[in-house]
Amino acid sequence: MDSRKIQLTGGSTYIVSLPKSWVTDKGINAGDPVWITPLQDGTLLLSPKIKKDSVARKKVLNIDSESGEHLIRKLIGVYIAGYNTIEIKSKKNLRPELSRAIRDFTKMVVGPEIIDEDRKHVLLQDLINPSEFSQKKGIRRMYLLVKSMHVDAVAALTKRDVELAKDVIVRDGDVNRLDWMIAKQYNMILNNAEVAKGAGVTSEKSLNLMLISRIIERIGDHATKIAESIRLLEESDIDEKIIDEIAKSSDISLKILDKSMNAFFTEDLNEANDTIDMNIKLNRASDSLMKKIRDQESEAVVSLASIIESVRRTGLYATDISEIAINYISSLG
Repeated sequence: MDSRKIQLTGGSTYIVSLPKSWVTDKGINAGDPVWITPLQDGTLLLSPKIKKDSVARKKVLNIDSESGEHLIRKLIGVYIAGYNTIEIKSKKNLRPELSRAIRDFTKMVVGPEIIDEDRKHVLLQDLINPSEFSQKKGIRRMYLLVKSMHVDAVAALTKRDVELAKDVIVRDGDVNRLDWMIAKQYNMILNNAEVAKGAGVTSEKSLNLMLISRIIERIGDHATKIAESIRLLEESDIDEKIIDEIAKSSDISLKILDKSMNAFFTEDLNEANDTIDMNIKLNRASDSLMKKIRDQESEAVVSLASIIESVRRTGLYATDISEIAINYISSLG
């Protein structure tokens, strides 16, 4: 890090000299323009030139003998890393398994589409402009989505509605797509100041949004687990009082989630602290339920225990959001 003193010239103009090594390395000559980008956190970013395609990043994947599942994992990793163009090459003709994997990937994520291909080559291009996507809106959408999934999963339990449970499981894919896109946006903000400026968030705020996205995705996973357990309980004879108590515990978890999200978005430190304290009530209700299900028929006990634990985990993950809110709010000073 190099320190330079601000100088005043002409009575009204402030100037600062540039490090000679940087100017030489970037090939800047006297009279050349440089670009100054003010960031949200007060930092000034100095750039020697701005290209129209500066946001674009390309990754080439050379594949041959790997499985379709491994290829999908690679593609998701490259996507999250913030690459806009992905080129897949093979020395041999692409096996049908790999071609299917590439197409499955384009259905699993938001943006990338196949724009060119032949037997040994596929070119994917992200058609979403990163400046048009808001992490904050994505988080709100995820929050509402997982909340509806949890509500419907518990409703499916109450009514023994297997079709509604199946619908909850399908919606988990939408949650994953948004989570990956929010993670991608964070990496793009770190790698390109123009994306950060367009998004209107600091890298710190973007990081917190990504962390919350990951937590919400896990809450969605637990809604899915509840739905999956319901199919095993379809023919089971369960005490309705147990079901009612599970529904009440679910209400506590969702209230914690609602208040945690509100605490983060409104930067309300007191509400964030109050929300964490609510988890004590949820833990007591969950422990009480675990003791009561021991008297249920053996086939139902495992599934009921899984559901109760997923309801508890939903509240625990929601309090993690409040903890992130407290840390972020405290950093604002």
